Amino acid sequence: MIRIGIVACSERGGRLAGRLLAAFQDRETETGEKLEAEGYLPGRYRMEGLGSFAGLYEITGRLFRTKDILLFVGACGIAVRAIAPYIESKLTDPGVLAVDECGTFVVSLLSGHVGGANAFAGLVAHILDAVPVITTATDRNGVFAVDEWAVRYGLRIMDPRAAAEISVRLLAGERVGFFSTLPVSGKLPEGLLHLTDPENSEPKAACRDGVEAVIVAAGRCPKWTARFPVLCHLLPMDLVVGMGCRRGKSFAELEAFLYNTLERYHLPVERVGLLCSIDAKSGEEGLQKLAASLGVPFRTFTAEQLSGAPGRFASSDFTLSHMGVDNVCERSACLGSGAGRRLVDKQSGNGITLAVCERTLHLGFETRLSI
Repeated sequence: MIRIGIVACSERGGRLAGRLLAAFQDRETETGEKLEAEGYLPGRYRMEGLGSFAGLYEITGRLFRTKDILLFVGACGIAVRAIAPYIESKLTDPGVLAVDECGTFVVSLLSGHVGGANAFAGLVAHILDAVPVITTATDRNGVFAVDEWAVRYGLRIMDPRAAAEISVRLLAGERVGFFSTLPVSGKLPEGLLHLTDPENSEPKAACRDGVEAVIVAAGRCPKWTARFPVLCHLLPMDLVVGMGCRRGKSFAELEAFLYNTLERYHLPVERVGLLCSIDAKSGEEGLQKLAASLGVPFRTFTAEQLSGAPGRFASSDFTLSHMGVDNVCERSACLGSGAGRRLVDKQSGNGITLAVCERTLHLGFETRLSI
């Protein structure tokens, strides 16, 4: 689920916000995530489908903390002043955009790559027949953006400073090494040099040829990569956690159960890329907060969908009588991972159930995924 907040600053802007809200309904990303949008207008105006706000800074702060995308309908200056007190990090800030109230330009203002503002600007521009305005250097110069690519394919950037250095070197015309233990399709972008596995002499040759920076997409960095001055490690977020719980379970309880289970099975929490459950739990605050704290989507399935999951699962008559399906955690992890390998069978305790499956990530350079 991609959560979108729209703040309109005028009556005319409110009409455009309403148009966008209608366009976002029932729309999904290419990875199957739904768009969930809500819009707001100054209290002196009244418009069906839009909430009202009294203070711009108050509504901005609330949406900044709870939404994945924040879209202002109004001047860029208004948006910049409104978000200024809340900006923290390019890895955690939402994507922020501004569209003029005439719907002519859509400007990506903040978190263009990791936050998805650049891609979302393209979507909004398509809906409004507007001009997307993207100012990030890699996009303007046609240079590979490792941070955007990592987010697109479910890879966690372990050192943001290394990712930034990769972009600097590519923009300067330097070559950067690329090594992956995950399957990769397509031709490497200009500036990237393929490195083979540790038994091959190519990594040493690369260093002699002046390549000082390397991108490594792997669960663990091979020891030979340590010889590069700049190492950008991209960790696959390939773990899908399925959870069920009694109503009202707190975030603290759910978090503790998850972390203790992962530690027991020697699975790093940084690899978690998706939290799943049954749709009856879609409004469970503890699960929503857990997904938000992990920085991952929270996806739910109907009882019918869960019943159709392939494989053998633990069965509970109690769960069947209350949820309409005999197992929530294992089945939801299975569906969320595309029937991936189960690493943790059903664990239960204190009114919580949990299972973990591993999905296979396929990396590629041949296409540009978008919303």
